[in-house]
Amino acid sequence: MKRLHKTMNRIVGVLLMALMMVPSGLKAETAEMLQTSKITGVVIDDFGEPIIGATVRVKNAQNGAVTDVNGRYSVNATKNATLVFSFIGYRTQEVAVKGRTTVNVTLKEDSQMLEETVVIGYGAVPKRDLTGSVSSLKSEDLLKTNPVSVNQGLQGKMAGVNVSQSDGAPGAGINIQIRGANSFTTSTEPLYVVDGMPYSMGEGRTTDYGMKQSNNPLSTISPQDILSIEVLKDASATAIYGSRAANGVVLITTKSGAEGKAKVQLSANLSISNPVKRIDVLDACDYALYRNERITNGLLYDGYSEADSQLEYPLVGYWAPVKAPDPITGEMVVVGQEYKPSPWDYRKGFVEKEGGPVRYGTNWQDEIFQTAISQDYNVTVSGGDKKGNYMYSGGYTDQQGVIVNSYYRRYTARANNSRKINDFLELGTNISFATSDNRLARTNSETYGVIPAAISFNPTRPVFDPNKDSGFSEDFSTGLANPYLTVHTEKNIQETLNVFISSFGELKFTDWLKFRQNFGYGYSYYERNTYNNRWTGAGIAPTNGYATKSDDAYESISTESLLTFNKKFGVHGINAVLGMTYENSMWHSKWMAASNFPNDMTEDNVIEAGTKDRRMESSRGKSQLMSYLFRANYNLLDRYLFTFSMRRDGSSKLSELNRWNNFYSGAVAWRLSDESFVKQLNFFDDLKLRVSAGQTGGQGVSAYATRSRFVVSNYGMGGSLQSGMAESRWGGPAAALLKWETTNQFDIGLDIAFLNNRVNLTVDAYYKKTKDLLLDKLIPMSSGFSRIQANYGNVTNKGLEISGHFIPVKARNFLWSIDANISFNRNKVGGLDADQYSDVAWGIENMFLVRNGEPIGTLYGYVEDGFYDNEAEVRADPLYRNETDSKVKSMVGEVKYKNLDDDPVIDNRDRQIIGNTNPDYQYGITNTLEWKNWTFSFFLQGTQGNDVLNVNLKKFDMASVDNMPYFIYNNRWTAENRANAKWPRANRTSTRSMRASDRYIEDGSYLRCKNVSLSYRFRHPMKFVESINLVASVSNLFTISGYSWMDPDVNSFGTEDEKFDCVVISNALHIMPEPEKAMQEIRRVLKKDGILYAPTFLWAEKNSSGLRKRLMSITGFKEYTEWNKGSFCKFISDYGFTVVEIDLVDGVLAPVGVLIAKKANY
Repeated sequence: MKRLHKTMNRIVGVLLMALMMVPSGLKAETAEMLQTSKITGVVIDDFGEPIIGATVRVKNAQNGAVTDVNGRYSVNATKNATLVFSFIGYRTQEVAVKGRTTVNVTLKEDSQMLEETVVIGYGAVPKRDLTGSVSSLKSEDLLKTNPVSVNQGLQGKMAGVNVSQSDGAPGAGINIQIRGANSFTTSTEPLYVVDGMPYSMGEGRTTDYGMKQSNNPLSTISPQDILSIEVLKDASATAIYGSRAANGVVLITTKSGAEGKAKVQLSANLSISNPVKRIDVLDACDYALYRNERITNGLLYDGYSEADSQLEYPLVGYWAPVKAPDPITGEMVVVGQEYKPSPWDYRKGFVEKEGGPVRYGTNWQDEIFQTAISQDYNVTVSGGDKKGNYMYSGGYTDQQGVIVNSYYRRYTARANNSRKINDFLELGTNISFATSDNRLARTNSETYGVIPAAISFNPTRPVFDPNKDSGFSEDFSTGLANPYLTVHTEKNIQETLNVFISSFGELKFTDWLKFRQNFGYGYSYYERNTYNNRWTGAGIAPTNGYATKSDDAYESISTESLLTFNKKFGVHGINAVLGMTYENSMWHSKWMAASNFPNDMTEDNVIEAGTKDRRMESSRGKSQLMSYLFRANYNLLDRYLFTFSMRRDGSSKLSELNRWNNFYSGAVAWRLSDESFVKQLNFFDDLKLRVSAGQTGGQGVSAYATRSRFVVSNYGMGGSLQSGMAESRWGGPAAALLKWETTNQFDIGLDIAFLNNRVNLTVDAYYKKTKDLLLDKLIPMSSGFSRIQANYGNVTNKGLEISGHFIPVKARNFLWSIDANISFNRNKVGGLDADQYSDVAWGIENMFLVRNGEPIGTLYGYVEDGFYDNEAEVRADPLYRNETDSKVKSMVGEVKYKNLDDDPVIDNRDRQIIGNTNPDYQYGITNTLEWKNWTFSFFLQGTQGNDVLNVNLKKFDMASVDNMPYFIYNNRWTAENRANAKWPRANRTSTRSMRASDRYIEDGSYLRCKNVSLSYRFRHPMKFVESINLVASVSNLFTISGYSWMDPDVNSFGTEDEKFDCVVISNALHIMPEPEKAMQEIRRVLKKDGILYAPTFLWAEKNSSGLRKRLMSITGFKEYTEWNKGSFCKFISDYGFTVVEIDLVDGVLAPVGVLIAKKANY
């Protein structure tokens, strides 16, 4: 050890001597090189704007810095060091210090790094490498219009994506359709995929009798949580999802954390909405004049005598005595005076009783509409490091409806975490939770709707009437409830709970080979409670309160196993995915109803208090889907792109004979902008041609369509109704040969960018044909069934889509950008055996025609031909040539219909095609102006050339005491307005029957300013808070349209997806020669859970053959069907109904079976 110590001392001594011999200049230079100093500066972009979060690193050293909110940085380095500046989307720059203490840098955009990444099925690719037709919407573009739900945010934003509403209520259902409808019987909704997993969350019940409101599961996802939305449209993009993708695919990617310090983001949005339009209805004065005109016309045309023609409102107002019984003598004595107003008194005001308030008419729309205020708040905490990231968010939305007391409230929470366990294994999970509370007003309804009531309710009545039991004005004889009372007391609340989990584990074998296991779980629960009290809607006496309670639950489990290969070999690049997926869906529901409550105090909360119409129903179901998939992308020279995919699906819904099917697709893309002959033009920044073809499938049938089904079938025995089971006649025999719907699609597209990417265009032309549609086919009743599900028919869609992104102005502190799209689609039906029809409202039967060679949405009906202006014109009609004088006189002022055949009778053979609900084109334009931290945006959206079947007009036949719009009243037929009349004369009889004609077809084209918003972003307002964004917006600022009703965007009906909630057929089935056909039609037009109310004479319950013979001779009917209680119940059950209740009442001629049945669902 001593020897070693001595040796070390010698070595150190030699080094010290050598150091002393070094020239002084060299020593000074070495010391100076090792000395560091503080270097500061600012990093900006081409427009002089500071770049926040840019990385500043000392080359070949460990130290560095990040720019602050002003783009400033500070780093320690030697004077000869080199600083490396980098930021996402900009070119990395190396700058030598050269002894400076201040180094400012301007970073240049890198178009390659800015290349957008697009999510596709089971992966993601740079947008420049896309071979299919995909539309993308980023978070900032989605939020510009301040949408409450994701599906609302899509409206008008993408070419070929049609978003329609069945109701305008907050939180109500919205339907999304991509490139037209593929079918007219099954759903046209696309597949939704959230964070890689199918989002199958079921749907809440569409309420009870008289209501047409549903919800969309996407409404539970907060738009603030969305990172991007991709819509896959052509077969090349969708075929990888096989049978789920025939209607397109919507991929939703939620936000996640990023590497860096923890950051907090806050957003607060406030918006106001007003009704798109109010209907200008008669004021109380004109309404009173109309009521008087009905009386006068009855005397002039309809054979009423003068004794029956006293005016309802005197021409001069007067005080009339009020009499009441004397409490002692019982004789009627005068106890006061009451003013009987003239029509004009309602304008100038009058006092009804001495000392009372001045009364005018009531505008009932003012009593139900309000300016709605919506609020949305969201907080996000996110961050991460090289090992993983995290993001936590919470949100609250409170959206008021424009109808008083309607609202939608949503609470959301989300946690998205991922972690790299080591270099080979990464785990992650994304958990979302949402709960909502939705109070709906009865709006788009044929009966008891609050909007129809506000338009039609008597305007001469006040809101309150202390003489009525309810304390409010009543007019039950018209079937209308007081609108004010309705919106304040009618209950229709849906509560929703939604949980969605997507987790993954990823094994990275090499840089080019990895395996990923995905797991998804979804659970949704919907609880709906409704109560109509005895003064409103369906609860009006004698119902005396009507309540329903229901809950529906939907649960899904999905797994995906994916092996991904991604490697470049020189000029060759290959990306391939091989996988297997499995989905298991389960659902169950319960429903109950009751009426005739002793009072309205407990509403539906004590439903057992209802003593009548007690009904209950429950159901449970399950379906499974298993798939194998493969996709390969080949890239040659980054210029020639090829894609091939296939998927093999197996569905539990189909029989073993046709359970499995294969779906293929292929695509080719050529990046022309990389070719020398295009580069020489020095014009295009990007030019790519795409061609694709492929096949997808559909399995849109019920879970048990290919199996024999037993249903509840009650029967009579021993004089009472017994419960039992029987094979469903309505559902048909097991359709063992049922196979997949198949859609073949072809697409050619062009992507164009020029002027330094300030103009970007995408153009796509497509053709797709869906064949082997899943339809019901009528079969002979001798088989024991009425119909069977089968594959036949086809639908063809073809169209053109154009979308663009433009930057007209890009300057320092200011940016103006425009996003626009327009799409054209034409569809056509083929392969049917005969015409098919759909009904949408009472009195407007068979107006939707499905015919070979015509589009889905074809409108069919009578064509009007003016009016009968005088008796001579009536006599000239062969139909009335030999009628009595009184009949001829009564036809003056009535509608004439064109006779299109040689038969003088106007019947079904005189109908023709009168409209088409499909638009010629639809479009959307978003303008965004950004100045410093301010952002102003406005969104225009509309359609052109589509017809709307306005069923709202059906009730205004000028023959009732309902109020009406001025555009009807001012265009009614009168002796002075014969030439310009559009509506028949006022009529007090109950004999007028208006046919389903072109009268109800209107142009539904519109241009709407959907949203205007102004926002300001506070950057780094406090420590740990990156930004606070405040947004104020106005929705539906204006609408330009020739449509006469409120909103052309709400279904009234633009499509044929509405059916009846209840069918009433009173004492008719027993006299029909073919009651079976009537039952088939009733079942077809009823919605899920629809009610059939069918009082019917049960001749077999009583020996009354003499009465029957006498009736047959009087009425001309040839025969009556003889049912007893048991056989009638069996007849109803055979057609797919569950008999809820049947009571026998005395019908004088024979007992009447008052039957209530509910449509069974399979």
